[in-house]
Parts: sequence; C-alpha cells; structure tokens
Amino acid sequence: MSREFKFRIYSFISKSFIYFDIYDYPQGIAGGVSEPQQYLGRKDIDGQDIYDGDLVELHTAANDHAVGVKENHYGLYQIYWDQKYKLKEIKPNWFLKVLDNDCTNFNVMKVVGNVFEHTYLLN
Repeated sequence: MSREFKFRIYSFISKSFIYFDIYDYPQGIAGGVSEPQQYLGRKDIDGQDIYDGDLVELHTAANDHAVGVKENHYGLYQIYWDQKYKLKEIKPNWFLKVLDNDCTNFNVMKVVGNVFEHTYLLN
C-alpha cells in the first residue's frame, strides 16, 4: 500500500484551507497563505485525515473509562515536523505521560482543531 501525498495551505484571506496533492498544486494564489502542511498518512479515531499543524487529543482506554472527571483529561497536543512528525504538549494527558513525542507511536489520536482556526485552544 503506497502512502498518499496530500497537502493543505491555509488562506488568511478566505479563512479556509485549500487542499491539494503533489500533482495538483493550486494556481493563482499570491500571498496571504500559510506554509504547506503535509498529511501524515494516518487518520484519527474518527477517520479524519491528520495534518501537520493539527491539534489532537490522545484517547486511551484509561481516559475513556475515567469516572467523575469534569474537564478535558485527554490532553492537547500539536502535530509538528522535526525530522519526523512529533507531538508538542499544550495540555497534559491525565493518564499518559508522553515520554517519546514521536506521534507515529500513537493510534489513539482525535483531531480537535488546528493552529489557524482554533488558536483559542493554544492558550
């Protein structure tokens, strides 16, 4: 099975993403866009594509069966590139300490936003 090479750029003018692959780069876009963000080749637990710049929660069995927890206990992490895709902790996960931030080790991610449209999550 070969990996899909998909990308997206964020338009600061239209406030939306433009999706493309390596054979179909969008033409006629001048300024006002982000750097391209690449698809990781993985989907989250709901089947949504995961891209560089996405904000994810880590859903583990311990998290999903927690009783009496009122606030977000899944943690919040930003996907970023540094020789490989990694996780940057924004809010810690109550049940899982991320020691190795290599996100290829996690099959329990849920995309909850991205760095452009959900900046309030980064605070």
